[in-house]
Amino acid sequence: MNNAKANRQVARLRATLRERESRVEELERRLAALETSTTLQFGRLVAGAARNPRRRGVRLPKELYRLWRKRNVPTSASGSSDGERIQLDRIDRPEDRLLVSAPYEGIVIAGVLGRRAAATLAEHAKVISLYPHDATVVLDGADVDMVVVDAAAGEPGGPWAYLGVPGMYDRDRVLSDVREVAAARSLPLVLWGEAPPATLATLHWDATATTPGRLAELLAPAR
Repeated sequence: MNNAKANRQVARLRATLRERESRVEELERRLAALETSTTLQFGRLVAGAARNPRRRGVRLPKELYRLWRKRNVPTSASGSSDGERIQLDRIDRPEDRLLVSAPYEGIVIAGVLGRRAAATLAEHAKVISLYPHDATVVLDGADVDMVVVDAAAGEPGGPWAYLGVPGMYDRDRVLSDVREVAAARSLPLVLWGEAPPATLATLHWDATATTPGRLAELLAPAR
């Protein structure tokens, strides 16, 4: 009797697990479709230019033209068929929901950061922390001014533990992907802190910084 009850419970748990896996797959398909939506990309560009017109406004026409040229490039969500593809661009004026009503006026940083650097920078800027499991997705969708990589991010105990340690290929690969996204979006890449490990120091950086004031200088309009 006990075995029969246990078997029924196992069957219920398996059914629940299958249902949740199905929901996760559907959400992943929707996210993939959303990330490739031309309308969403248009909204990001316009919102970014509205938040920082002096710096991003001048790039807006070029970015919109590039987006227009790619508008007919076929895209598909991973794991979904043509019949299942979600047509997000058909929503009536979804870009209206993407414009920021109260934009942040200070510096916005996307960071690969250790605890100390995150706390320090949070006192002077809005910080969007990047994590190894979702760094590229978050960076691709976030409205930020620069990408900051902490020289001490690889210290044990943090989400980026062992970044910069030879042989830790998974961390290095994610950082490489982050750098590619930053370059594609023309975001400054900044190495933060002193005495970075050799694997980070030898990479190309747009600038290095050890004080929040230096970050502000990097974003100051050219005179």
